[in-house]
Amino acid sequence: MKGSLVNKIAFGAIFISILIFASCKTEDPIIPVLTVSLDKTEVTLAEGDSVTLMPALQPTNSKAKTTVWSSSNEKVATVVNGKVKAISRGTATIKIEVDTVLKTTCAVTVTRTDIPYKLVWSEEFDGATLDLTKWSYETGGGGWGNQEKQNYTNRPENIRFENGSLIIEAKKEVYGSNNYTSARINSRDKAAFTYGKIEARISLPVGKGTWPAYWMMGSNISIAKWPLCGEIDIMEHVGSQPTMISHATHTSEKNGSKGNNWYNRQTRADVEGNFHTYAVEWEQKYNEGDDNISFYIDGVKSATVWEPHVNATIQQWPFKADAFIILNLAIGGTMGGSIDDAIFNQPVIMKVDYVRVYQRKL
Repeated sequence: MKGSLVNKIAFGAIFISILIFASCKTEDPIIPVLTVSLDKTEVTLAEGDSVTLMPALQPTNSKAKTTVWSSSNEKVATVVNGKVKAISRGTATIKIEVDTVLKTTCAVTVTRTDIPYKLVWSEEFDGATLDLTKWSYETGGGGWGNQEKQNYTNRPENIRFENGSLIIEAKKEVYGSNNYTSARINSRDKAAFTYGKIEARISLPVGKGTWPAYWMMGSNISIAKWPLCGEIDIMEHVGSQPTMISHATHTSEKNGSKGNNWYNRQTRADVEGNFHTYAVEWEQKYNEGDDNISFYIDGVKSATVWEPHVNATIQQWPFKADAFIILNLAIGGTMGGSIDDAIFNQPVIMKVDYVRVYQRKL
């Protein structure tokens, strides 16, 4: 019995030793990675395309404990386990980190073939009356938030159609509690757009105190209110500065009430009494993944404002949603300034030949 017990103990010890030896033998020795490289150091992709980057470790039989992929600009290109997806035009650097020490990169350029513009909406003002399927009148006084002096009406004395153009005429006359009249129309709830080329051909009035404008307001104004809804002033002019054309944007963060809104002013010698085209190209992810709005006079770019690049909020850049179009001729106010009543010895008229909206369509 005693010998049998000894034999059992010996056999058990040998069995355990074999298990331990076998388990140790199955573990491969950890060979540290000395270098890491990628099969591509630079690549060009069209927007929407993808490519998979393949890492090579040296020694070839080494193993990485951790591998981390990242993109310097995920608005342009993203990466997941080496698969790079081209998001929008621009450049980005794809980086792989091995064991937190070894790093290498691939430069990615994303290109875009811009889809041609197509006309999606227009108003040629060829009729005898305002097309109420496209426009609404805005009427009344009350300063319109800018201490303006006119009362807007829908009378033919203030708004009519002649020779294929919309005519907005300002007059010096007592109307309600105001001493001036004029007109204002908008496309709210009838035509609104996100992105595109929005263009109008306009002849501006003459005279100190006039303030004609062609502009856009966010369609969510009734909920978000101004300035959170966003405002794009495609063209503003004041008669006290006869050669000046102003472009502007207003946001919750930067707006006219705070006195810090973005604006650009151009000088043109013959804007009063002559037709010129005023337009914006409002582009999505135009470069480096950011939106922008470019302003044009007679087809020549005059200014560009960009979406903030990093984590832009709606307070900084509300221009990712529908906006409607407004045409009006104000008198006086915070921008129009003091009024020279002698200007009304002649007709004070803003003419609009057309408004056209183009968007990039296949």
